[in-house]
Amino acid sequence: MNISTTELLNRLTQTSDINTFVDEYENEFMALSCTELLNELLADKKLSLAEVVKRSGQSDYVYKVFRGERKPSRDILIAIAVGMGLSVDQTQLLLRVSKLAALDPRDKRDSVIIYGLKEELEIVKINDLLYELGEPTF
Repeated sequence: MNISTTELLNRLTQTSDINTFVDEYENEFMALSCTELLNELLADKKLSLAEVVKRSGQSDYVYKVFRGERKPSRDILIAIAVGMGLSVDQTQLLLRVSKLAALDPRDKRDSVIIYGLKEELEIVKINDLLYELGEPTF
């Protein structure tokens, strides 16, 4: 990606022909799938899938997500991100690639999750904080 998202949006709003825009900026579009990104991050983190399943507090459903057999919900994807020890930015990218809502610091639950990611807390600790604040847990 050579130009910022903001700049790409500005150019899109100024175009009079969507076909020309798509042709001109083809290399700017995200072509990575959720499954591809998850597996790249897994390799980068040098974790086993079994470790991620355990650390995410989720079921064997996670295996199906990594194989591309299931489309994860936002909460499952965030739990996987926690289990992988992803940064806030990596988690936001994962949500974006998956076409799911980004973590929003103006949302109390999301703020706790962002804090948990930043502090590299385990899913159990994040759940404890969520519960204490009256927010839904994973």
